[in-house]
Amino acid sequence: MQRIVIPTHYVHVRSTPLWTKETAPASIWQRHLDAGTRQGVNPRLCVMQGAIRYYGYADETSPEPVEMLTIEAGQFGVFPAEKWHRIEALSDDTVFNVDFWVDPKVLIEG
Repeated sequence: MQRIVIPTHYVHVRSTPLWTKETAPASIWQRHLDAGTRQGVNPRLCVMQGAIRYYGYADETSPEPVEMLTIEAGQFGVFPAEKWHRIEALSDDTVFNVDFWVDPKVLIEG
């Protein structure tokens, strides 16, 4: 997976709580599009303990992922906006959260 760098002018707009396999919403483990994401919005998944694997798909129904990224404790991954994906916790003790960074132009446009 090509590394995505959040531009320095983007603004941090929200964070999820710290989640575990048990406390994260069930939908996060299924293939989905992040609600409210679009061009100019980048989710950044941060792993505090354990590991998460990100699977990116070409579309809603393609059977195999086209991208995979393993994020271990102390690391983060930035994902493309508007991309079908799912994640998998690779250990029972995984703790993570997601931060959302937005281009200020998106905030102005509403």
